[in-house]
Amino acid sequence: MDTSLRQIIKNTISISDDDLDFMASLFNPTALKKGDYFLEISKRCDQIAFIKTGMLRIFYPNARGEETTCYFSLPNEFVTSFSSFTTQSLSTENIQAILPSELFVINKHDLEMLYQKIPAVQEFGRIAAENLAIIMEKRISLFLNNSADERYQFLLKNNPILIQKVPLQYLASYLGMSPQHLSRLRRGI
Repeated sequence: MDTSLRQIIKNTISISDDDLDFMASLFNPTALKKGDYFLEISKRCDQIAFIKTGMLRIFYPNARGEETTCYFSLPNEFVTSFSSFTTQSLSTENIQAILPSELFVINKHDLEMLYQKIPAVQEFGRIAAENLAIIMEKRISLFLNNSADERYQFLLKNNPILIQKVPLQYLASYLGMSPQHLSRLRRGI
C-alpha cells in the first residue's frame, strides 16, 4: 500500500499499526496504461481503487455512441462504480485511464472482511462515501447554477490540472459544452 494512502487512513480514523499493516496487505498494486479500463459498462464492479498516480475518467456512453464524462479521478482519490459496487448490479458507466496510472486495488470481499475484523474501517468507508456525496452535490450545484463559461472559469481556478492534462473532447463533455465552444473559451483567456 502506498504511503499516501496509509497517511490518508491514519488522518481519517484511529487505527493501530498492526491493523493498518493487515489492511495494506489486502490492497494490490495495479498499473493501467492510457486507454485501459478499470471498469467497463455492463460488468459488475467488485473493487475499489486508490489512485497513486495518473488520472481516470468516469463516463457514460449513449445509444448514439456519444460519451458524457461525469468525473475525473485524480491521485490520492478513490474510484469505483459506487452503485454497482454497493448493489452488485451491472455498471452503467465506464472507468478508463486517460493517463498511465498506478492504483492500489481492494476487492469487495476483502473490504467487507475488513469491516467485520476492524470496525474503524467501517468509519473510513462511511467518511469516504460522505465525501463522494459532497463532491457530487457540488458538481450538480455547479451545473444547475452556472453557465458553461462559469463552469470553465471555476475549473480553471480550482482544478487547473484538468485543463492542462485532459483531452479537449473529454473536458468539453465534462463541462457540458461542445469542443468548439471550449476551444473558443481557451483562446479568449
